[in-house]
Amino acid sequence: MRLGRMTNPSLLAREFADTGRMDSQPIIDMHTHMGPFYGTYLPEASLETMIETMDREHIELILSAPHSALFDPVGGNREIRAAMAQYPDRVLGYYVVNPHYDHDLERDLAEFDSVGGYIGFKVLPDYHKYPLTGERYRRIYEFANERGLLLLSHTWGHSPYNPPQMIAELSREYGNMTFLLGHSAPGETDYAIGLAKAQPNVYLELCDTGRLSGMIGKMVREAGAEKVLFGTDFPWYDPHYMLGSVLFSGIGDEEIRHIVYYNAKRLLGR
Repeated sequence: MRLGRMTNPSLLAREFADTGRMDSQPIIDMHTHMGPFYGTYLPEASLETMIETMDREHIELILSAPHSALFDPVGGNREIRAAMAQYPDRVLGYYVVNPHYDHDLERDLAEFDSVGGYIGFKVLPDYHKYPLTGERYRRIYEFANERGLLLLSHTWGHSPYNPPQMIAELSREYGNMTFLLGHSAPGETDYAIGLAKAQPNVYLELCDTGRLSGMIGKMVREAGAEKVLFGTDFPWYDPHYMLGSVLFSGIGDEEIRHIVYYNAKRLLGR
């Protein structure tokens, strides 16, 4: 059924409203997880179900840090390695570092370059109760900086563990790394936007940001569409939830295309 009275001038939004997906524009999701999570039920968390959702919603590629890697020091990063091996064209991975366990870090770093699909690191300081600028992370920062890798960090405004000010400090010290502000530091998003505008190696990431009315438009106006990345926390949320926030944010179609796809392509060198 076509919608006849939609006032949004975006042709991509019109396409989505008419067909339920964007056939003309694939998507890359820069912030996803995978697998079961303690204390809750995620019905679409298995790898196979996620691939089905990706096919249905025209998601070309996801970058993922499975829950097992975030919270299971025994399982470590095995799940993402298996997923990347099974779907090398659909799944890329963040190597997750829990600063309270070594995760066989030195062994894994020695193998890092030979494991197809790793694009950088994921850290979760608020949950691990360890500061982003702590000494236990230094080894991976030096490793990532040498190789020009990505770092996706959970960020939250006024946090003692991962405020955007810590990203500012690190982005100046490690200029060859690319820093993705996971969630774009809610509560201090204005600071995060200013940082992304000022620092070439810092990007805003949209996961959980769509609920903040007017925020996507503000990011685009002040930092530029080229500094905003599409991320969703999938499988916690259906990616279409965040896509709707982008499509109906009032920005232009070229800006939407940069956010949902081309910025990621550029960062990944694909």
